[in-house]
Amino acid sequence: MENKSLLNKLESINEQLNLTHYWIIFLKYRRIVLLAPIFFGVLGFFIALNINPIFQSQATLVIEESTKNIVNIEEVYSGDGGRNAFRNINYINNQIQIIESDEVLGNIFLDEKIKVKAEALYRKLAENFLIRSQILNFFKSEKAKNNEQKIDLKKYIKNNLTVSQVRNSDVVNILVTSGNPELAKFLLEQVIDSYLKYDVDTKVRVTNYANAQINLRLSKLLDQMEIAEQKLLNYKKENNLIDIGDIKELKIDQIKSVSKRIIDANRELQKKQNDLTAIKLADGNVEELLAIADLRSKKEVDAIRTNINVTNDNIEALQIIYKDEHPKVKKVLKTKINLDNRLKEILDENIAAAAYELANLKGFITISEEELNKAKFDLQDLEEKDVALQQFVREVETNNKIYETFLQRMKETNEVKELQSSNVRIIQNALLPLSPISPNIFKITMLFYILSFGAIFILLVYFEFNSNTVIEPSNLDELNIPVLATLPSVKKIDKGYHLSQMFIEDVDSEFSESIRTLRTLLVAKFQKNKTILLSSTYSGEGKTTISLNTALAFSKIGKVLLVETDIRRPSVLTKTTQGDEAPKVGFSDLIQGGVNMSDCIMKLPGSEIEVMTSGTRRSDLTDLTTTKKLKTFFDVLKQNYDYVIIDTPPIQPVTDTLFISQATDHNLIIVRANVTKLVGIKSVIKKLDNVGVKVDGLVLNDLDTSKASYYGYYQYGGYSNKYKSYS
Repeated sequence: MENKSLLNKLESINEQLNLTHYWIIFLKYRRIVLLAPIFFGVLGFFIALNINPIFQSQATLVIEESTKNIVNIEEVYSGDGGRNAFRNINYINNQIQIIESDEVLGNIFLDEKIKVKAEALYRKLAENFLIRSQILNFFKSEKAKNNEQKIDLKKYIKNNLTVSQVRNSDVVNILVTSGNPELAKFLLEQVIDSYLKYDVDTKVRVTNYANAQINLRLSKLLDQMEIAEQKLLNYKKENNLIDIGDIKELKIDQIKSVSKRIIDANRELQKKQNDLTAIKLADGNVEELLAIADLRSKKEVDAIRTNINVTNDNIEALQIIYKDEHPKVKKVLKTKINLDNRLKEILDENIAAAAYELANLKGFITISEEELNKAKFDLQDLEEKDVALQQFVREVETNNKIYETFLQRMKETNEVKELQSSNVRIIQNALLPLSPISPNIFKITMLFYILSFGAIFILLVYFEFNSNTVIEPSNLDELNIPVLATLPSVKKIDKGYHLSQMFIEDVDSEFSESIRTLRTLLVAKFQKNKTILLSSTYSGEGKTTISLNTALAFSKIGKVLLVETDIRRPSVLTKTTQGDEAPKVGFSDLIQGGVNMSDCIMKLPGSEIEVMTSGTRRSDLTDLTTTKKLKTFFDVLKQNYDYVIIDTPPIQPVTDTLFISQATDHNLIIVRANVTKLVGIKSVIKKLDNVGVKVDGLVLNDLDTSKASYYGYYQYGGYSNKYKSYS
């Protein structure tokens, strides 16, 4: 399953990128692509030989920060690892800048002996061919020559010094490169010595300065602490403050309680207002008033409604027995009227009570809002006082902490003052480089080869794509017309064989197998007794050769007629070496009238096909007949033959094929690999479409299958060879 999935992925990539096309281009120009880069590789090899060798001396240091004295167990477990790591990175970066600084590098050559030795080693640097040659010296001025005699060793070190930190560590690598290995090692040793001296001297100066500054700062802090404590005490007295925290919590609870009351009251107020609005809209209508849930749910209203329902039932029962003038009916009707009036009175009382409750709710909400605003104001006042109080508290606490810190620093400074040492440790001394780090001759040579290989191949691909020539079947996919067959190129024809009759002369060839494949597809795709037209964009694309071989293939399964319609430049019989035996009349004479069909047809020797030659040469076919007459003519041919193959002139130069194709049943276009332009095919298809003719298929001719077979497109040639060995 995994292999299948991988194959599917590779096939998908091939379809998207059309790798086959690139492979064919590579095979086509393989000699140029493979041999030309060798020249550039050799060029790169000689260039690499002329480059001066560069040697690199390396040393490794560990640069640690000063040890921190831990006075509290919490400092061991504090979660500031990220902060410490960031601070350590900054410290290492600062030390790297110090190593590369002018001060450290300049101190190296304060010793005259070191300077003299460095200059002597510098003069031993090798020079490349161009510098050694006297050609360039001729063009140099005297001033330039004098400048070359001056040696700026500090600048030389700066240009060739590299300092880098090993990731997530205190380890620092120092590198010095030079054309002289001894000079690289010597300069690196002097850089390290100068940095170590600078580190110790700096710490001594810093310690002395820090001690003086700490003493001065401590005296000022004592005064600031006294002032801050006095300010805090005075503020508490002025505002009568003890503990603001509890008072703030009480005020917050009060605000929450009042806010909840206001929300509930507003909800009830909204309900009452909605009921009163409904009452106004009812305008005294009892039924609409009873639709209001608050009125309907009252006990007295519910009791009256029950009595009214019972009375209505009694009225209906009595009216069944008595007339309306009967005393009992009148009494019950009077009772109903009284009940209706009583219901209206109760409703009016409840409406008045609802209006009164609404007014009370509004007053309650107003009072609650005033209480809420007052509580908010009190809380805000407390917040302001608390902020001011915290400022005084923080000032006191900050001064105390600063004082304690400086006091501790003073003790530490006094201890460090006794002995100063560097926190830098050398874990690898400067080494004498034995081999150069550059140039890498093999890498440069391969780089020249690979880059030139890529550039040459890209240029060739660009040339092929811009040539717009059909190279392989996938180039025709955008036309949305099926490629019915691909015919291989025949590079060598044995003596006595003819390409136009290859199908019968060399039946086991790859070309003959391709013709059989084309015949099989045409038989499956088209019915018998149909006309099949074969044409091409221009001449020389194999149209007539394929027409002849296709007719020979069809002759094995039925009666075939090959009609040559190129009345300007006939070539069918010329290709078969039967030109001298051709009839005097042919297609052009027959459609014009006055000759018999039997006089225009001849049988091709050595085969079963019959050929209708083009006849007398003419300048224009459209002058001889019409499309309707031509179609009738072809219909007559179809009655006598199973297959009628029509060989036509190329479409682009002349209009005859556009005229003939309107009378045929099926139309095929021959495309020659590496010759036919895609633009030309599109133009031909458009011309045929303009006259209402559809192209039923394409035949790709003269394809170099030895290049394409790598991707499995054309494998049957090998099968044919194997078949021959068994016959």
